[in-house]
Amino acid sequence: FCNSSSPFLCHALRKSLSAYVLFNDEDDGYRITWIAVDGGFDDDDEPIPHANSSSFENSPNSVRPTRKDIVVPSDDDSLGSNWEECFSDPVTGHRTNDDARRLSSHRSSLNIAFELYLRIDALLSDILSRRQSSLFQQSPYYNNTFFMPEFFYNLISACPDSLKVKVVIVFSNKEKMMMHSSSAKMAVPSALGIFAEVNLFDQTYDELKWVQHPSCKYAFSMKQWCHSLALNWRMKECRVGVFCVDGCRPGPKMDQWVGQTHECNVDEDLLDDVNADLWSRYVERLNNEHSKRKGMVAAPKDVSMSSLYPYCDVITNRAVHSAIPVKRIASRNSPIELVYG
Repeated sequence: FCNSSSPFLCHALRKSLSAYVLFNDEDDGYRITWIAVDGGFDDDDEPIPHANSSSFENSPNSVRPTRKDIVVPSDDDSLGSNWEECFSDPVTGHRTNDDARRLSSHRSSLNIAFELYLRIDALLSDILSRRQSSLFQQSPYYNNTFFMPEFFYNLISACPDSLKVKVVIVFSNKEKMMMHSSSAKMAVPSALGIFAEVNLFDQTYDELKWVQHPSCKYAFSMKQWCHSLALNWRMKECRVGVFCVDGCRPGPKMDQWVGQTHECNVDEDLLDDVNADLWSRYVERLNNEHSKRKGMVAAPKDVSMSSLYPYCDVITNRAVHSAIPVKRIASRNSPIELVYG
């Protein structure tokens, strides 16, 4: 329920029994779409005002941005141009205009319940502008016209029961936005990064952690670093791989560990992702300098993406990239299929 006169993007929530949230990366942010199934709303439940919803609660360190365009809702005209209803044959997947087939179908239709745009560029702009008087005092651009550095970002997580999204943003420091004082004689970091949590419905955000990289100068290396930071954070959150071991055992050397992942849409090996006995032996070998020098340390398995994102159906184009003929790819926990027509 939208309310244009309110500082919030909506003034009430309505509970849905069946819905999906789609994140579409559009190069400078995410278009986030709530897709509901017709008949999926609980008619017995009254809309929940935002004041009574824990989803709108912020931490004491939340920042109220000066910009008002970090989160922008789509208007009705945009929704009409962004989405088009179409029907497909359930056997071939080909688009069809067969009204008789459509009317005889017992499947519920989908509708766009709400859509907004999360602008990562606007978020980074607000963070850097606010930090000009603290982190960037030594910059030659301090108090001058603001500029946007080269940046990359990754979505870390979005809990289905929360209206908050965690992202990581890394940006180039080749313009020397952040410089150490001359007396410190320390190397200037080549790139900086920040983990942030954004409340989609009031545009406030939390700066969770700042990081820096000594030698990440180019686009490719910054993309890799950003990807590693997102995976590392998510693996810690889900306590998979080395992070399922007792917290005191992996040690500080393992804090930045990033395991290899696989996207096979199966769940046979999910228990091994959190098997403390399995991973503790790997940690012990990894901390053994002799084994490390001999190149004898290998992770017991690749971490399943299903362990990192249990609420998502993992669908991969790996077979298509490998030129393997594919007609359809089924989701693991829902009736949705990706069909190639």
